[in-house]
Amino acid sequence: MFIVALIHCTLYANTPSLSFSEEEKRYLQRNPVVRVCVNPTSPPFGSLGEKGKYEGIGAELLELIAKRLSLQLEIIQTYTWKESIEKAKNNQCDILNFIPNTLDFNDWLLFTEPIFSDYNVLLTRSDHPYIADVRSLSHKTLALAENTLLSEKLSYAFPNLTIFSVATPEDAIFLVLNQKIDMTVHSSTIMSYTFRKHELLNLKISATLEDFKNVFKIGVVGQNHILRDLLNKGISSLSEKERAAIVNKYDPIIFDPKIDQKVWYGIIIMLISASLVLLWNYLLRVQIKKEVAKNLLNQNIMTQQAKQAELGQLIGNISHQWREPLSNLSGINLMMLGLLEHKKRINRDFLYQKFKEVENTLDFMSQTMQNFLEFYKPSSEQKNFTIYDALQQTLSLVETVVIADKITITIDGSKEAHCFGIKNEFMQVWLNLINNSIRALQQHNIEKKIITIHIEEGRMTFQDNAKGHISQSDLSKGVGLNMCFSILKRYNKKLSFSNTQEGVCVTIEADTQASKLPPLF
Repeated sequence: MFIVALIHCTLYANTPSLSFSEEEKRYLQRNPVVRVCVNPTSPPFGSLGEKGKYEGIGAELLELIAKRLSLQLEIIQTYTWKESIEKAKNNQCDILNFIPNTLDFNDWLLFTEPIFSDYNVLLTRSDHPYIADVRSLSHKTLALAENTLLSEKLSYAFPNLTIFSVATPEDAIFLVLNQKIDMTVHSSTIMSYTFRKHELLNLKISATLEDFKNVFKIGVVGQNHILRDLLNKGISSLSEKERAAIVNKYDPIIFDPKIDQKVWYGIIIMLISASLVLLWNYLLRVQIKKEVAKNLLNQNIMTQQAKQAELGQLIGNISHQWREPLSNLSGINLMMLGLLEHKKRINRDFLYQKFKEVENTLDFMSQTMQNFLEFYKPSSEQKNFTIYDALQQTLSLVETVVIADKITITIDGSKEAHCFGIKNEFMQVWLNLINNSIRALQQHNIEKKIITIHIEEGRMTFQDNAKGHISQSDLSKGVGLNMCFSILKRYNKKLSFSNTQEGVCVTIEADTQASKLPPLF
């Protein structure tokens, strides 16, 4: 059972008259009530009280639209955004109000024209200088609530920023306030509402991200084109003065409907920026502070351990790769010294052959060093690259160990499959998985040691025949796997392990759960 709130609509005086087709008139007569699902916890855009009362900017805009259409709104009581989406999918409501038009909804919703829009803004401490171009920043950190579409978009648009995921937007603001993170991003309307409600201290808006506009619409469940067209007529009837009057209740900025919309946002940003410097906040929760500090400490420890592990891995791998070439050079040198000391005649062809061996050995050592430098060199460039070619480059880093231990590594599947991201980060994940298989094969007496790597578009598997077994507790041990999980999470990919008769099979593929239900903001 769900709680239902009926909002009875009466027409305002002097409201614009709308013209309807005969089909639309019949629809309104037959369907006077519209069932509405909403995000129940998204002030100031919308929220539901215990008795199902729908309040906020989105609520008042929708109520005004309904009055223009002489419709009644039946608000379906839910407690989470996910619950509202599930009810809509099960046809328990006719529309979803105030949602972004994303690809995840396009399969089953018809979207109206925009009902409201605002810009995202960059929030920093008050002593931070104005940011003319976010791309000009370097070595800056930015915190965002986890599992947001905005995080992925900002990562692609601003690879120069280091983006951290936190549990809630409040945590992100707390990190900025306490100088743990340089900045965060949020809706300008929500920021204004939050500052007014919580009296935040020492913050300001340093930039407006005009390329990252929040556009909210009404989603019509199913293929109900008539209802969508009717709602569009109601939306088009809203004047700028009416919209401004509603927004001002929650975001107290004075609007002049004669001013261009872009000027509006400039005025909003200037007023909010001036006011933020004067606002103080001593009411943030102590528990949040403790948890965030603990998370930052753990993250710093993990990063330091990872750097130390990488340095040790670099030195160890170079040592493995150069051991045999140095031995060959030493052998050739001792042979030439012995011939010279005993005054032996040296054949020209023999001498040329040895010099050629020295040249080939030095070329191999030089290329090995270049490969390692390319692998461990910091990079922030995201691009498309061929998985097969990058995997071959990764295998060259462990070539000497593989040959010495008589391990056969085979690659099958697609040689044309591509991946988008920072190539060195993916190579780091692959190298870690290959080294795990190598260590497992070294620890077991396997006559024919095999590692098989299968490549598909969007999926890879690593299978060894070490007869090993991995448990859930093993996944949390060591820095290597933790770093693999962390890297792949940034690209919405997951790492999964399964035990087979031959050994352990590791799979890298898209994490569908991460993007199944995008949050509202």
